[in-house]
Amino acid sequence: MHPFLLLMLTACPGTPKDDTSGTSVVRHHPDGYALPETHGVAAKYQAEACVECHGSDLAGGTSAISCDSCHAEGWRTDCVFCHGGTDNATGAPPTDIDNSTSDLSFAEHGAHVEETIHAAFACVQCHLEPADVLATGHLFLGDSTPGLAEVLFTGGLSSAGTYGGAGSCSNLYCHGNGQAGATGSVTTGARSSCTMCHGDDATSRDLSGEHHEHVPRYECDECHGATVSGNDNVTNPANHVNGSVDLVLPEGMERDGGTCSGECHGEVHRDRTWTR
Repeated sequence: MHPFLLLMLTACPGTPKDDTSGTSVVRHHPDGYALPETHGVAAKYQAEACVECHGSDLAGGTSAISCDSCHAEGWRTDCVFCHGGTDNATGAPPTDIDNSTSDLSFAEHGAHVEETIHAAFACVQCHLEPADVLATGHLFLGDSTPGLAEVLFTGGLSSAGTYGGAGSCSNLYCHGNGQAGATGSVTTGARSSCTMCHGDDATSRDLSGEHHEHVPRYECDECHGATVSGNDNVTNPANHVNGSVDLVLPEGMERDGGTCSGECHGEVHRDRTWTR
């Protein structure tokens, strides 16, 4: 058992304290309980079931003390009240649920919320994002797996994805080749070129449609200039790994559904079909 939880279980039966009027009262929580390393850990592991004393709405219950009387206004819907807020304001935790900062369960949280080669991902990409702290299954109500962060991809770009535990994911759009429903190659670490994820026709047939007629003869920015530059740098992260294909065709070219028409690189296209 986590040492903080053991402390809570042994210290919580309160000792008499004098209030400002001199009346002896019994406090359930020990001194310092508001600190994250005690209060937060005990609540998240359900060593302390807050709703049992403070009511299912945390407004008082048998204790007649509302959690709102101590916590700042808006805490119920503020994700960073419990999650993250140290490295950034996204809610992605820089520490584990037990406040450990080493050997993290999922150290890659930061990489998923940083706007580098894609827009910062919201929690819903990998988790069922609760509306507030009392959402069923989140923490206080209906949580049958205290201390475990459930991974669920159904609300995000990788709705068919699966989580194998220990940071292992599969069948993910965001780590695939960019095609819906296809996983392709999986790339981790620094990305040095588009082909690390999307492949190129010299080594793979993963690229969609008539890419094989254009790659590697032409650069990605010829048709995807709204997303990347000529040196394969992602210049507009919002257009990358976003579930859609953002096209800006060369001057003189038009696309109608799945066909292209016009002249490009000296070649005339007349309703050329893209899908093969």
